[in-house]
Amino acid sequence: MIMRNYILKKYATRFYAFLAVFFWASAFVSTKIVLQSGQLSAMDLGTLRYFFAAVLLLPLAILFKVRLPDSRDLSKFAISGILGYTAYMFFFNTASTMITPSTASVINAICPGVTAIFAYFLFYEKISWKGIFGLGISFIGILFLSLWNGSFSLNIGVLYMLAAALCLSMYNISQRSFVKRYNAMETMTHCLLAGSLFLLLCHGKSLTLIPSLSKQMWIHLLYLAIFPSILSYYCWAKAMECCNKTTEVTNFMFVTPMLATFLSFLMIKEFPTWSTYFGGALILLGMLLFQIEKTKK
Repeated sequence: MIMRNYILKKYATRFYAFLAVFFWASAFVSTKIVLQSGQLSAMDLGTLRYFFAAVLLLPLAILFKVRLPDSRDLSKFAISGILGYTAYMFFFNTASTMITPSTASVINAICPGVTAIFAYFLFYEKISWKGIFGLGISFIGILFLSLWNGSFSLNIGVLYMLAAALCLSMYNISQRSFVKRYNAMETMTHCLLAGSLFLLLCHGKSLTLIPSLSKQMWIHLLYLAIFPSILSYYCWAKAMECCNKTTEVTNFMFVTPMLATFLSFLMIKEFPTWSTYFGGALILLGMLLFQIEKTKK
């Protein structure tokens, strides 16, 4: 019976983790499709995506009996929301107009490493020399992607995506202040609502575009609002609940670039560039070395 429960938890962990990274990978492609249509700008897409996500999340918050945040945590949720949703959406969507989904996804894969660097300076968490070596390889890969744009010119899209990854890493660090007082659903709800509010304050005029949206835009916006924005985080939290070790879940993040590349080819017939192959290989190799070293601790 114990063995059966262990096996069920193991498969449940893999199932939920894969669903989460699949939805995140599809967001790279769906975002690209919306922006290529020319109907919405990067900020319009981010604002409308999280406006719909917030509207859909509110009844779920009532259903799951999400508690209101403590007044002393309001500023912390506001900062987390700005980092993980407002700023991240601006940089991510802007980058998506300049680079392929496969390139964006491999840069996003450095988030665990960047999070570890912030943890080193803020919480004095140690990073081994082998871990530093792995991070170094990944950053060489980013440099490769940034400079090799056919003629070794600066690729601004890569820098925007790197800024998005930095925002997401700082968002991950900010979550530490919530784990002891709030569950995953409560933390996600408060951060998403705060981020959505700031997006509306920055670019509320995007709401005027809703009546003119085409059927294709509605499909992509609702998909982005429901699956990559809400359901993926729920699946990730469920995977964390089922796993025996955190690395059983976080290792699935390395599947995201491959899924994004496959979906990009399948949906928009977009092939990765040679710089993505070489730079992406260095980034993933470095992060794999970093993750293996982290697992040994």
